Amino acid sequence: MPSQSHAKPFDLFADALWNYHKTGRADLWIERDDDRVDREDAAWYFTSPRDFPSHEKAALEFARGRVLDIGCGAGRHALYFQKRGLRVTAVDASPRIVELARARGVTDVRGVDACGALPFRDGKFDTVVLFGNNLGICGTLPRFRRMLRELHRVTSPRGRILATTRQPSTTNPTHRSYLRRNLERGRAIGQLRLRLVYRGARGAWFELLLVSPTDLMQIAAKEKWELMGAFPLDSFEEGYAVVLEKRR
Repeated sequence: MPSQSHAKPFDLFADALWNYHKTGRADLWIERDDDRVDREDAAWYFTSPRDFPSHEKAALEFARGRVLDIGCGAGRHALYFQKRGLRVTAVDASPRIVELARARGVTDVRGVDACGALPFRDGKFDTVVLFGNNLGICGTLPRFRRMLRELHRVTSPRGRILATTRQPSTTNPTHRSYLRRNLERGRAIGQLRLRLVYRGARGAWFELLLVSPTDLMQIAAKEKWELMGAFPLDSFEEGYAVVLEKRR
């Protein structure tokens, strides 16, 4: 069993992505704090536009102007925008992932914590992308609301957010019991506590927030964003993309 622990949550993620970039292989897992473990397919972070999932493709139709790609990973979306001729700034909290995105051809990529104050002037971007469940990257409802306020600041009057998340599952008994435990502990119902497992090492715990479309509509409205569209996969529990626009 894995025993070593990394100090930062995404050190192992960077290790896995770099290894996949070099070898085409990376055996990466995600462990939840109720001992559920699922395999994470590293190949997914290197997909070309042809292989983007359908909900991402639907949301990408709404991209325009200057783009901010948050949690860019290996840079698959930033590279897509570059090929379309859009100006894109890609950011990631991990310096080594920033290096990877740059090595793969992303021209403007920076190390930025999306859950803090963003180092950009007011109104700089027209579109913000938060794919790969990154809508909930800040982990808790207060931090999520703070991120929405900061994205409101750095976007133009025609600002949009394109993002993916999942509705917390009430149909799967394993997930349902986890949601019940969250309620008992006073946590947000879709707040997950996770860590990565890779090559005999476990990473530090981190939080990921999942939200239903109706909850998202209410949360976003309080931060002056309006839910304009939602594009599910086979179900909202499997995953869905959203288009948020600044309220006028």
